[in-house]
Amino acid sequence: MLNTIILKKGKEKRILSGHLWLYDNEIENIPAECVNGDIVFVEDNFQKKIAVGYLNRKSKITVRILDFIKNEKNADFKIEELLKFRIEMAIKKRNNLKNTNAKRLIFSEADFLPGLIVDKYHNLLVVQITTLGMERIKESIIKILDDKIKPDFIYEKSISETRIKEGLLKTEKLLKPENGKLPEVIINENGLKFLVSVEKGSKTGFYIDQRENREKLKNYVKDKKVLDCFCYTGAFSVYALKYGASYTQGIDISDSALEMAKKNMELNNLKNYKFKKNDVFKSMEEFKKNDQKFDIIILDPPPFSKTEKEKQSAIKGYEFLHKSAFEILSDKGFLFTFSCSQNISREDLLEIIKKSAGKTRTLIEIVDFLKQSSDHPHINTIPETFYLKGVVVKKL
Repeated sequence: MLNTIILKKGKEKRILSGHLWLYDNEIENIPAECVNGDIVFVEDNFQKKIAVGYLNRKSKITVRILDFIKNEKNADFKIEELLKFRIEMAIKKRNNLKNTNAKRLIFSEADFLPGLIVDKYHNLLVVQITTLGMERIKESIIKILDDKIKPDFIYEKSISETRIKEGLLKTEKLLKPENGKLPEVIINENGLKFLVSVEKGSKTGFYIDQRENREKLKNYVKDKKVLDCFCYTGAFSVYALKYGASYTQGIDISDSALEMAKKNMELNNLKNYKFKKNDVFKSMEEFKKNDQKFDIIILDPPPFSKTEKEKQSAIKGYEFLHKSAFEILSDKGFLFTFSCSQNISREDLLEIIKKSAGKTRTLIEIVDFLKQSSDHPHINTIPETFYLKGVVVKKL
């Protein structure tokens, strides 16, 4: 039998609305015999079982929900069956995604598997486990994934800072085949090829969450001069040239990312590009000083803010970046701007754009709103699943 934790009065409302997190200050009682990582029942203050999840007292998010209980009489819980069902549903949800062999198969809370992320790059699966509860059932997860997908390679890249908060060490290793060597993989996306290095790359190796936003460039870049800031391995630049841009320049601080960006250009037989290693903020100042303008500017920075304490300084950084972008953007040009900072909302981003335009006396039009690709679903009752906010802005 599973142990049962009891909530404080009224604290079940958010869970019953569909959220999957229980915080430490919402819990009335945890049995002393519960071990961190255990799967537990969750009862409201009237002793009614409402959910099942896994426990970790070391985290402020003390319980993460795995399933809801609709009928207490049928509250028998088998983790293997639930894992199999959830993974099958997640894979099925992505079956209609065409024109690519790279996709996110499991997106943590958005697939009701909190603490688990799985990305597929052709014949390679990359698994990220961020929580103790998922770590405890990792062996079962890997077996189900292997049985269902039968990849040639399974690589674990569990290096999130969240693991430290959960009392776990970071870990990175090849799980299948044992004693094998992980190759670089070439993926296909909308008729383009990209080289992916899971071991050396950021996140799991490639920003698949920008797939649909990259494709939108086709409506804007024909015969245009493009600046790709924080370009990483050059995917936006590749798309821009594919859709007829006259020239692209990519800026990034990482030598290895820029080397990969050049290889991606070669893979797709593209010309008229330049990649430069530099701090984007410094490059912006250099462009302004030299009166150098671009018709399209892409701003896809790493997260500036990971905690609420960092939010105000992050906003100042975003404002400086946008002010600089408007100063070097051609009249009638377009700015594609993004934030993947969890606590920077779309409204925050719009306010940043508005303030930055005002400081440069730039008239603007909001042309489009952008978000993460469809294989990174946004569940409306779990706002944390909506993390990538983007806007297309026209300089009038």
